[in-house]
Amino acid sequence: MTREKWLFVGILLLAATFRLVALRDVPPGLSQDEVLDAGMPAFILAGNHALFFREGYGHEPLYHYWGIPFYLGLGENYLQARLASVFLGMLLVAATMRWARREFGLVTAMTAGLGLAVSWWPVIFSRIGIRPIMEPLFVVGAAWFWPKRPWLAGLLLGLSLYTYTAAQVMLAWPVLLTAVLLLTQRQQWQHALKSGAQVAGTAVLVTLPLYLTWWADPSLLQRVDQLGGPLDALRQGNTQPILAATQATLGVFSFHGDPRGTYGLPGVPLFDWLTALLFYAGLLITIWRIRLFPFALLFTWLAVGLLPSALTPQSPSTIRLVGALPAVFVMMGVAMAIIDDRLSAIGKQSSVTNHQSPITDYRLRATVYVLLLALLLFNIGRTIQYGFIRWPQTVETRLNHYQAVLLDIVRYEKSQPPGDIIIADPFFEQIDAESWQRTNVLPRTAVPPTNARWIQAGPGAAGAMVFTENGNGRLYVPEYAPLSPKLRQLLRLPDAPIYQSQQTPRFAVYDAPPLADLPLLPEPINFGEQMTLEGYEIIPPDGGPTIYLVTRWHVDQSLLPHLTAFVHLLNAQGEIVAQYDGLDAASTTLRTGDRLVQLHPLLIPPGNGPFTLQIGLYTPPNGQRLTHAGSPTDVVILATNLHFDEK
Repeated sequence: MTREKWLFVGILLLAATFRLVALRDVPPGLSQDEVLDAGMPAFILAGNHALFFREGYGHEPLYHYWGIPFYLGLGENYLQARLASVFLGMLLVAATMRWARREFGLVTAMTAGLGLAVSWWPVIFSRIGIRPIMEPLFVVGAAWFWPKRPWLAGLLLGLSLYTYTAAQVMLAWPVLLTAVLLLTQRQQWQHALKSGAQVAGTAVLVTLPLYLTWWADPSLLQRVDQLGGPLDALRQGNTQPILAATQATLGVFSFHGDPRGTYGLPGVPLFDWLTALLFYAGLLITIWRIRLFPFALLFTWLAVGLLPSALTPQSPSTIRLVGALPAVFVMMGVAMAIIDDRLSAIGKQSSVTNHQSPITDYRLRATVYVLLLALLLFNIGRTIQYGFIRWPQTVETRLNHYQAVLLDIVRYEKSQPPGDIIIADPFFEQIDAESWQRTNVLPRTAVPPTNARWIQAGPGAAGAMVFTENGNGRLYVPEYAPLSPKLRQLLRLPDAPIYQSQQTPRFAVYDAPPLADLPLLPEPINFGEQMTLEGYEIIPPDGGPTIYLVTRWHVDQSLLPHLTAFVHLLNAQGEIVAQYDGLDAASTTLRTGDRLVQLHPLLIPPGNGPFTLQIGLYTPPNGQRLTHAGSPTDVVILATNLHFDEK
């Protein structure tokens, strides 16, 4: 193997290191987007095929098909969720170096490869299991075939639109490049026009099925509609939003960064000033040499790649700029190659003029490699400091963007004896349970962790508790989802937990409390063969305007999604004067044999009664009520002739 190939192998090993080390911890836990994307291969294998998926506000399909081998080989875990992007990131480094080596030389290829290997911008999108990192790989492929096989370039360019929403702007690339070539290479205008038409025509044909799909069902374009702010304002004659977005996008390299903290520290530019100056120098050189085809292609690639951020709100957006990734780092390589050429020329001239040894030339050229090494080390340090240390520890990252608390709970849980788990959450979604499973399971042979139940806690939740058949579980309460005082009092939960984590946001761990002791019904009442009401208690007002109904249920089988209880307080005329709808336990996570205790708060109405109290179950959004066994009715009268003192 030649020295040059060893250099490229070393760069790829460096890239692999930055993409694989601490893969579960950076980002800290899975995001909901990652969990959604990781579930798509199973969705496809179940027979759901599409040119554009409605799930997740609309998704292009190629990344999800790419994820199928990882799903089949690894099962459902965080490796399956993220390795698909890791491999794409590695392929992007290799493909960019190969193309840059052919068009611009070794120094350019090395510089671009090293930048892509260690800079945070490409590293983060190669570590997170979402689809944008696939777009630039197809664009590099289009650049590779453009000069000699324009139809293949058009094919790959068209396929890039099946990877990520921001790639839609890439159809403007052949148009812009053709225009630049017609202005700078007038003697070859026929070749430029023919090549551009072939690329554009092929790309349009490839993307036609996708556009026909959108035309047949415009509701698929929910995500595009969400990003139309500046363009909508421009159509109304207001240029300020799009000018502001453009200005912010142009400053992303050195002046200010992405305002969101989803993929890095908010507001931090993509590069330090030294690296940014190298990019700006490469940009100026590219413009200066724009008469040459590779430089014209490179410049127009960057210009089009900036559009998704410049035309959308909340700019700059590093994720929407991902299509420009290779062009940016190749421009750095162009600047480094010019420095290398100039030093080489100086060395040769000095050797001829002063009759010095050729060693002088090598020493001068070694300056390039020293500078390249310095930039590499500086960017490695910056990536480690900002990306691997500071960003994953911020509260915004851990709380708002990634489910870091679930990762912390998994770590603690693995050190404990086996047992059932109850997790409090402010607003449960099924994707939370899927995230828990993927975070918890690593080996494919492991039994999926089906022992987690979820209860809703925090503001807006009355309170509920799940009691498993084993009764030996643990209750996890994050600080952002505290249990209500009334529920804690009912459960006799101790003030001090058995464990409390240190990282923010924190969570507390309690031994699962014993089953709440409530008066039992003479005959339990079954609703729709789903749950059985075993007992209840009415807690009178304690100096306030609210009474509490406490109910105890037995889970008879796997429950319907979003199963909800309703409680009505009726006056003497049968009118509803107080009502509470809610079941603060995620019904889909409960298991047969579980018991559930639920608090139902009711505001005392005016008057002293008499009142009637009734209860039932229904499933939103259709409101279908469940009848109880042996009766066509869908409500159960719990108490009549109730009287409460007015407060």
